[in-house]
Amino acid sequence: MTSERTLIASDWHLSRYSSAETSTLALAFLERARDSGDDVILNGDIFEGLFEPVALSEAAHPHVASLMGAMSRTGQLRRTEGNHDPGAGAAAIVLGHERLGPILVMHGHVADPLRMSPVGRLGDFISRRFGWIPAVRLAARLAEQSASLTAHRLEQVFSRRCRDLVARRLSGGVGGIGIFGHIHRQYLVAGDRYANAGHLADQRLEFIAISRDGADAKHLDISEL
Repeated sequence: MTSERTLIASDWHLSRYSSAETSTLALAFLERARDSGDDVILNGDIFEGLFEPVALSEAAHPHVASLMGAMSRTGQLRRTEGNHDPGAGAAAIVLGHERLGPILVMHGHVADPLRMSPVGRLGDFISRRFGWIPAVRLAARLAEQSASLTAHRLEQVFSRRCRDLVARRLSGGVGGIGIFGHIHRQYLVAGDRYANAGHLADQRLEFIAISRDGADAKHLDISEL
């Protein structure tokens, strides 16, 4: 770690359809990190690239995109890729930590049992090609709501697969953790090798802060700005 803290955030899904509050939160998070000298890892699905071209999403949030670029050029910000923004960064980043051991940072979509199913792959194919059509976006939202009915079971499978990824990528053993995204649910429990940074909503931006003392689940609320 090159600074006192590394902040890990994921799943902002900034697009032309995002609210003004989400853009405000994203910009405030980056500005505070820049001014505090914190390193930042944006862990996938930052700009929406599934339902519209990433270039349009970035153009809708020029201040966020500009600050991300500036921080990337100084080495203060790194990115991993998600299923909505493939190619946006590395597939995974590994950090070293004296107390926690190695920390694997990756979006985690490859561990999603629904996305990797034939139905999920078909949905991605349709969304990537026709996501600009309002009816397709509506159908995708309805599918997500339907999947939420079995969300607990899916999350159990997802987290188990993520723990398997940690064991494989970090050469097994008991040390080290993995910080993922993708399922939009912040999770951090002492002793568990699986953690999730959370997501960005209209009123709150969730993230995990890594310091010399360990890892903490944090958030930035719109009421604080």
